[in-house]
Amino acid sequence: MSRAAGLVAEAVRMARAAPLTTAVTALIVAAAVGVIVSTTGQTVAIERDVLGRIDQAGTRTIVIEDTSGSSGIPPGAVARISGLSGVEWAVGFGIASDVRVAGLDGAAPVPIRGLFGAVPPLVVTSPWSAAPGTALAGIEALRALGLATAAGSVQPVAGNALPLGVVGWLDAAPPLDFLDRALLTPADPDEIVVRIIVLARSADEVAALATAVRGVLDAADPSGVSVQTSAALVEVRHAVRGELGSWGRNLVSLVLGAGLVLTGLNVFGAVTTRRRDFGRRRALGASRADIVALVTVQTLVTAVIGAVIGAVAGSVVVAGVLGIAPEPEFGVAVGVLAILATAVAAVPPALVAAYRDPVRILRVA
Repeated sequence: MSRAAGLVAEAVRMARAAPLTTAVTALIVAAAVGVIVSTTGQTVAIERDVLGRIDQAGTRTIVIEDTSGSSGIPPGAVARISGLSGVEWAVGFGIASDVRVAGLDGAAPVPIRGLFGAVPPLVVTSPWSAAPGTALAGIEALRALGLATAAGSVQPVAGNALPLGVVGWLDAAPPLDFLDRALLTPADPDEIVVRIIVLARSADEVAALATAVRGVLDAADPSGVSVQTSAALVEVRHAVRGELGSWGRNLVSLVLGAGLVLTGLNVFGAVTTRRRDFGRRRALGASRADIVALVTVQTLVTAVIGAVIGAVAGSVVVAGVLGIAPEPEFGVAVGVLAILATAVAAVPPALVAAYRDPVRILRVA
């Protein structure tokens, strides 16, 4: 058996020999971890939900628009933007025009847009080959056209363009939900882009990407291009994360500080009670480092048990209150932090036990 394994085995035997001290230490650690997970865990879960809702509102969205109608954004700009680091996806649209059901001159018109790039994941569609002359109809556009199913023929209201075949449907989520009221068709190769919508991988990358996209647009007249971001929502996101994060850190510090003090007092009491045992070990040749390591490892073994109990109990509380459990990583992180704090609290009493004079302790009056 290695020295480390022997040390752990001896620490476990010492923990079993002092069940009251072991139970109190485990209880302190379990209480600290349980309180942190059940309170800060709720904050973390709420923060995650709030930030998710804010992100859904468009904090990661960048909208590039040809406000003049003559800026000349080339189709290749969509592919160049998609290749930028930090871009989840980018999609472009051409100028909107009106179509109606073929053969019904009095039917209500519905807008149709040319698509540049691939259909983003936020848009659910029926199978579509994106062949020229075909179109997908948004779920609201289908009702406006009066089509019972996503199949039929539509013709442009103005001009002599050929009819298009509606071959499927689409259902889009924000910020692309405007497509629900329109038709989507592959853009002509010589068509210009009038709007590009970009989704950043994170809200923190929006500002940098808003600057980067201007450099790859290659528009004929850049002054007529606007790049819009949800700056206000980004600020709200940072504020929410900052406030909730600060509250959580303060609570963790307070609870761990209290647990550290209580653990230190409990270990000190145990060391004082077993001073003769440590004196005999010193007299038999144990070094001061051995005594410090023995007391610290004994406390750590107990702390691990308490941390597991506290993390599980805290997660159950959060799940019962919010209906969702905190992420396992959070409970593990709190448990590790509590174990490390317990180890720190055990060192001063361990040093006291190690530096006591064994002859004085074992002297019989």
